[in-house]
Order: sequence, then C-alpha cells, then structure tokens
Amino acid sequence: MLKELTILKQLQDLDDNILRNKKEIDRLPKIVQDLHEKYSSEKESVKNITQRLEQNLASQRKLELDISSNNQDINKYENQLLSVKTNKEYKALNSEITHRKERNVEIEEKLIEFMEEESVLREEKNKFEELYQKDQKLFEEEKAKIDKQIQELEKKVSTLEAEKDNLAKEIPELLYRKYQRLIEHNNGKAVATLLKNGTCSGCHFTVRPQIMVEVSKGDKIIICENCSRIIVAPE
Repeated sequence: MLKELTILKQLQDLDDNILRNKKEIDRLPKIVQDLHEKYSSEKESVKNITQRLEQNLASQRKLELDISSNNQDINKYENQLLSVKTNKEYKALNSEITHRKERNVEIEEKLIEFMEEESVLREEKNKFEELYQKDQKLFEEEKAKIDKQIQELEKKVSTLEAEKDNLAKEIPELLYRKYQRLIEHNNGKAVATLLKNGTCSGCHFTVRPQIMVEVSKGDKIIICENCSRIIVAPE
C-alpha cells in the first residue's frame, strides 16, 4: 500500500481515539452537574425546613408574649378589683379578666399546635441534614474521581495529538492540510473504508467499479466522488 495511505489511516485512527476521549471529557462534567443538582436539592430542603422552623419559633414567641401580656392585664385588673366602689366597675373588671383568661386558653391551644409542629420539623431537619451531609461526602468523592478521570483523559489526548503531529510530518504538507479540512468538515472522519457492497463507509455512496479497482490496488489516493473523503481498502 502507498505509504501516504498507510499514514492517513494511522492518522484517522489517532483522530478517532482523540475524538472518543474528547467526547468523554465533555460528558463527565455533565455527570458532576447532575450530582450537584441532586445534592443542591437536598440542601434546599434543609434550607426550607430551617426557614419553616424559624417561622414556627417566631410564632411561638409571639404567642408567649401575648399570654404574658394577658397575664399582666389579669393581675392589674385583679388588683383593681380590691379598690372598686361600684358593682358596675366590678362586673366590667371581671369581664375583662374572664375575656383574657379565655383568650389565653385559645392561645395555649395554638401554642401546643406550634410546639407539636416544631417537633416534627426538627425531626425532618435532622433527617435531611444527615442525608445531605452523607450525600455531600459521596458527591465530593465522585467529583474527585471524575476530576481525576478528566485529567487522565486530557493527558491522553495531549499524547495522541503529539503522536499525530509527529506522524503528520511523514506526508506532504498539502496532503495533511487536505486531511485536516476533511476532519473538520466531516465530523472527524477524513478516511473512509470501501465496504464489501461497494459503498463508501463515510456517506454510503456506491462507488463506480473502476474506483473500486483503484482503491483495492492501494497505490494512489482515491477521493469519494460524493463526500470527498479519502477511500481506502479494508484491512
């Protein structure tokens, strides 16, 4: 086989390998992003529960202040009862005292509801915090593995590209430039194989019998009449 054809096939093998590794390099960060979104969702759950818990505690404090305020009024009115002079004043103060006591009963019922909710929220918060911390550790481990994979793949790509550059020096510059243009415009495929059914593996165009014969000889560079790829005979 013509030396240039052999080198072009080797260049294509290198480019295929480079492309596979680059696709993997592009794919891996997406995995990291998906993992990050998953764990961010758990973090958001912790944040939401924490906010609900804070609102709950704020509501409890307000109700406790209302009870305290009512108790102060009750004490004040009970002291005033000792000095009232008319039955009307006595009834009015008693009515205020009764109203505030009844109000305190209602507030205490609400307070109990908030306290029960607080217990549930704390339990949920602890559960999600534990889950988040556990998964965050897993995320960091997975991210470290993927980062290492990417570094190894990038190193491999650099090695392959260096090998490709050295190999390219063994063919005429114009031929290599043509090869590179084909790589860039044909999804990384500059060299196609002539299939058994007489078609180009790159575009599946059926080549003429004369072209099939010339390709099988392997003594010159043949271009596909349809996709312009370099056609070579199968191994």
